Amino acid sequence: MFLALRQIFNVLRLCVDLNGPLLSPALYLFEYVRVHYEERVESFDARFGTDTTSPFIERHREDRAYFYVPAVASVISHALSTLPLERNKFVFVDLGSGKGRALLVASEFPYARIVGVELSDHLHRIAEQNVKRFTPSSQQCVNFELQCMNAADYAFGNEPVVLFLFDPFGRAVLERVVANLEASLSSTPREAYVLYVCPQFEDVLQRSSALTKLKEGGPRWRPWSRYVIYGAVPAAASSAREPVAISS
Repeated sequence: MFLALRQIFNVLRLCVDLNGPLLSPALYLFEYVRVHYEERVESFDARFGTDTTSPFIERHREDRAYFYVPAVASVISHALSTLPLERNKFVFVDLGSGKGRALLVASEFPYARIVGVELSDHLHRIAEQNVKRFTPSSQQCVNFELQCMNAADYAFGNEPVVLFLFDPFGRAVLERVVANLEASLSSTPREAYVLYVCPQFEDVLQRSSALTKLKEGGPRWRPWSRYVIYGAVPAAASSAREPVAISS
């Protein structure tokens, strides 16, 4: 009886698993249509000669990494513009950086360094080429660091950080990432922001003792454009200046 119930559960899990054999092809088709429509509207790749639009599925994934689709460039830019950052002080880190679109958009802001971490070697190599091609006059940071590795193993540095996530992996990996960030902030208290687009597992951030929700934006009926921002400001920094204010 128990074995039969377990088999039924496994079948139902495959039915609702967005990365499973049943829904994955349908979701891929939907995302293919959606992102190419967004590209027609924003012309990101057309303007900059980059290759960030087309979805990509990694068939032999570790830790159930999700297939690649790009975040909407205007959503990334708007959300980043709301953060109260000091020039050339913060590091931008994109875990699950894919072909690098978020890295390119972030380079139009005055970050000290931009880090992209991607598990897929194929996507990592495309991102490297995109970084070389992206040279707009509006670019303010050219200090890129791209790493091909598991995001759960990424070690945060000691600089103030903006962590960008576009629904890049499942709950288990996100929990490890947040735990790593919490440990880093505990060891070296500093300002940190987490910008989570399409926040499927926002409850992981909600449970964090180090992070506080500061803002949410984007329409709920367009989950790929919805985002939340969480922040950590050490006591010394918050007492030295005005309270953190996230613009609209």
